[in-house]
Amino acid sequence: MKRYAMTETKWGKILFALFLFAMLVLARDTLITSCLIGFERSQFLMLGLICLFALAFLFHNRREWKSVLTDRRMGILLLSALVMVLPMLVKQDWQIMYFSILICLFFAVFLTFFISWQEVAKYYVLILSVLGVYSLIGMYILKPLAIAEEIAASVFVNNAGMEFFNFGLTFVVPSLYWHRNFGIFREPGVYQFFVILGIYLTHYGINWKTVWCKWLVTVLLTAVLFSTFAIGGFIELALLAVFVYFDQKYYRTKVGKVIGAAAVMAIAAVVAHIISEIRSPYFELTIYYEFYDMFKRLTTDSNSLVDRLSAIFVSSGLFLRNPLFGDTIANVLHGTAHNTSSTLILYAMLGIFGGTLNVAAWIALLWRKERKLFGNLVLMVILFMSFNTQNLTADVFFWLFPYMALTEVLLNWKLPERKG
Repeated sequence: MKRYAMTETKWGKILFALFLFAMLVLARDTLITSCLIGFERSQFLMLGLICLFALAFLFHNRREWKSVLTDRRMGILLLSALVMVLPMLVKQDWQIMYFSILICLFFAVFLTFFISWQEVAKYYVLILSVLGVYSLIGMYILKPLAIAEEIAASVFVNNAGMEFFNFGLTFVVPSLYWHRNFGIFREPGVYQFFVILGIYLTHYGINWKTVWCKWLVTVLLTAVLFSTFAIGGFIELALLAVFVYFDQKYYRTKVGKVIGAAAVMAIAAVVAHIISEIRSPYFELTIYYEFYDMFKRLTTDSNSLVDRLSAIFVSSGLFLRNPLFGDTIANVLHGTAHNTSSTLILYAMLGIFGGTLNVAAWIALLWRKERKLFGNLVLMVILFMSFNTQNLTADVFFWLFPYMALTEVLLNWKLPERKG
């Protein structure tokens, strides 16, 4: 698979890092997009940045335009367009969201012209780690200072009517007793997807020069994920930690055994402390209440649980009713109060081809031939949980790494030779 020049030089790497940072900040699911800049303006800015970077790529490779235009990736772009646009034409469902998703696919394929998904992963993880550390600083240092009026902080209100301190690249609810970290994202449940993806890429996508870098990033992102207090994020983190522990055979090392035992004891100590404090009159004001509240929401008919179960039934029903090309976007997104199951939304909205395309992309990213079937399935369940508690279907980063991986698989795939 041919790579074209773009990010080999120091300035090329800096330019790409700034570009990816801007794409993350302007992503569809950030508070910057929805509240500060405005959704339409942010999407046009993002599209403009992609076009500018594409022009820079074409200028940098001006002597290879013929090779670029006849590259097999063009076939993947055409196939992507067919899968996304055909359902819209057949149903006559004239919605811009089809093209919003198509831009995500085009963007992922475009990056494969000059960089691998593993290299992009390193940029992504480092950017996310820096933003994550700043979100912790904003949550636990800047917020108390702003509440005490020792520092100035502007306030804005999101679409749901919640107030936030604006600390530039992190946003926090101005209450000492609100402990959930939003970072730059529209809600903690969205933040957890970006973080769990970052942790996965840290261990299975990036070739670190030193082991301590990998574990430093892991610790930082784990702390960020804890600070979201997202139920799905906690479950995914626990499962992914166990998976990595056994898949990479850390249980066979002395250090691994000590860390494993320490983790179990730490969890037991936290659970014991929460149980002992439940009857305290001040329990609801402590950070430990967040753990207890997650348990309650998971084991009772809470709004979040009911909404997610409703999303599964509604999207499944719409897909089965129209399995080839799906139902209209309006029926899918408004068929229930909060449709949050990304995978089923794609099946319900695009039909069997669009939904399966996304599943195939995630398989291309997560599946390893050298790993046993059970291990691959467990890893898929963990990551699929992370984006099936929110509607992320038109977010660039929901498609980026899996579709880059799928593109690379398709480009390296060859038909078997005919015998005889």
